[in-house]
Amino acid sequence: MRTTFSGIEIARRALQAQQRSLDIVGHNVANANTPGYARQKAIHTASQPYPSPQLGNNPHNGQMGTGVQISQVTRMRDEFVEMRLRQENHNHGYWQSMQDGLEQVELIFNEPSENNIHHALDMYWDSMQQVSKHPDNESVRAVVLQRAEVLVETVRHARSQLGRLRDNMNSVVSIKVNEINSLADRVAQLNDQIGKVTSSGNNPNDLLDKRDELLQRLSEITNIEVVEDQTRMVMVSVGGTTLVQRNQVSPLSVKLSNEDVNPKYDRVEVIWPGIEIPANITGGELGGILHFRDEEMQGFIQDLNQWTADVFNTVNAMHRKGYTLNDQQGEDFFAIAGGQNGQLIGPNDDASQSIRLRVPSARDIAASSHQLDGKTVVGNGEIALEIAGLRYNTIAEGGTTLADSFNSIISRLGVKAQESRVMLDNGGILVNHLQGLRESVSGVSLDEEMADMIRFQHAYTAAARIMTMMDETLDVIINRLGTMGR
Repeated sequence: MRTTFSGIEIARRALQAQQRSLDIVGHNVANANTPGYARQKAIHTASQPYPSPQLGNNPHNGQMGTGVQISQVTRMRDEFVEMRLRQENHNHGYWQSMQDGLEQVELIFNEPSENNIHHALDMYWDSMQQVSKHPDNESVRAVVLQRAEVLVETVRHARSQLGRLRDNMNSVVSIKVNEINSLADRVAQLNDQIGKVTSSGNNPNDLLDKRDELLQRLSEITNIEVVEDQTRMVMVSVGGTTLVQRNQVSPLSVKLSNEDVNPKYDRVEVIWPGIEIPANITGGELGGILHFRDEEMQGFIQDLNQWTADVFNTVNAMHRKGYTLNDQQGEDFFAIAGGQNGQLIGPNDDASQSIRLRVPSARDIAASSHQLDGKTVVGNGEIALEIAGLRYNTIAEGGTTLADSFNSIISRLGVKAQESRVMLDNGGILVNHLQGLRESVSGVSLDEEMADMIRFQHAYTAAARIMTMMDETLDVIINRLGTMGR
């Protein structure tokens, strides 16, 4: 049969359960604005009834309840939403890096404006047009040299800025790899703590929140996959290779690549140092940086080199056909460092970086198309007119004008930049939607917590009344019952 004091035990358990529930409500309210915190909830269950069924002692009249207990304190998390959010963070981080990089390329080319390559090219054509009208005027010829120098400097400056931006990506890659390794170390440390708490039979809710927050940040930097084991420790892999295994970390590293690329530059690659193979990084901020550096930046530099080579070869070929005011056959108008007169160059020569003005003086501009009796026909400006006509005339390569060829580079840049903005906006909408879903499950609602606080408070008060009632009952039994006749 039940003991005399079982009612007090039921009241005690009720008081403890409601008190702990109030503590959990307070913990939720205190962390309402804590990033990554998941709302916690106490699961109330009836405690083991009395008596327990056993051989020779079956409770014919039914078991008696013994009160309430908190079976566990769980955190409110939707694991599917967490996984989807990590996946979308890969894409969002990738396009964020792409947009940031392409915006800088747009600033370098600075189209349209009056301080760009296209404008400098137009000014050069205009000056050649004036020379065709006044081929014997040295002041007009001097303007050609000045405009040509501006064109050359503008091209070299753009190439230098593109190269510097590409090289700066190496530093950013190293920074991101260090951040990945730092986050991986912290995940491994939390794994160790979580495993110990889980093995003891408890729920490490706050530790799990901290680890989830680290995994979300890690998913923004690179493409990761997360698998949780029975002890709630996780294995994190990057591109199929393990980064974190329980409390062990296999850190990433960087080294200079020996791969032959064109144009050549010191390219930092991400590797697994233990096995010396490149890491398969395709998403996140780091994936976007690597793709932007190795594909987009290299592509724009190659396009600029090709365009510069077209200008170089076309203008030089025309200029060599003419004659100068010094009665000399024309030489190359432009040159590259270490180049020879009459040399053809291609994009592999990194023309945009090494192009120079070769004509030494205004009198050496070969504007005339022929000579008479060994003397240059001063009033003839047909070569200058032919060069100025390149503004509208197509060149052999591709059947487009030099201006159209440059515009195609800018058009491709605009399309890429627009694509990155659209993909970033679309990804941002999806990420915000998933974050909203996560908050609907894991977020702390102060109104809901206030309602729970009132509910547990009244339950605590009722349990206290039971305790008081049992105390008064036992007082009657112990101190007053059977006192007659004393």
